[in-house]
Formats: sequence, C-alpha cells, structure tokens
Amino acid sequence: MKRDPSRLRQEILRLEETRAPHIRALLEAREPMRRGSFVTLHRKCGKPTCHCADDMGHPAKYLSLKNAGRTRLVYVGPAEEVAFAETNSRYRRFRDNRTTIAKLSKEVLSLIRRLEVALVLPDPKSAQSKRGKGRREKSRDDS
Repeated sequence: MKRDPSRLRQEILRLEETRAPHIRALLEAREPMRRGSFVTLHRKCGKPTCHCADDMGHPAKYLSLKNAGRTRLVYVGPAEEVAFAETNSRYRRFRDNRTTIAKLSKEVLSLIRRLEVALVLPDPKSAQSKRGKGRREKSRDDS
C-alpha cells in the first residue's frame, strides 16, 4: 500500500519538530544526576511502646539501585534527602527524554521506509517479463 509522499514528508517533519525539544533538553543537561529510584519505605523500629507497632511504621527515604541483577537499598538521611531527590529527579527527566526520543526516532525511520517505497520505481526487468509473457501467450493463441 503506497501513501502520498507529500503526506509522509509532512508527518516526518512533524515528528522531527516534536523530537527537537527532547534532544535540546538532553544536550542542556549539565548538573550531576543520580540513577535509581528515590523511595519512601515505612519501617517498624521494634520498640513495643512506639506508635509504629500499631501503625504503618516510621517513614524512611532510600535510593533503590539495581546492580548485577540485584536490588540494593541505600538509606538516605534527612540531611541528604533534598540533594538526593533533586539529582534523582534530573535522572528521571533525562531518561524520560531519552525514551521519547527513541520512540519518535523509531516512528521517523518507519515513515522514511514508507517514503522510500512510495518513491521507488518498479524494477524494469520484472515489468518487461510480465509484458513479454502476455505477448507470447497471445501470439501462440493466434497461430
């Protein structure tokens, strides 16, 4: 199924315009980033008279990291909490932009392939052989 090359070009340009701000965001990233997930877990301290024994537990911040296929939790103290959250947030934005660029690039490549199909002329040998068979069959029927 061929599509109008003009529409394919327009769609490619639209996707490229959509992709440009994400590329700019990646190139403008200058601050350090911290990979992993910044999570809050509720832990019980173990004291029988503490409110956490009957409640959810004490909230504590952790950085969850994957290393060699294993998940590791690194405790983040209250003094480091803001710094860890900011660096992790930058990492998340970076990864989101990277994922968006990858998806848009895949779509652009698909449209470029379809544009190629729409613009390429048929192989002249296959067209001649089809016409030639038809002529031979007609000439045999006429004899």
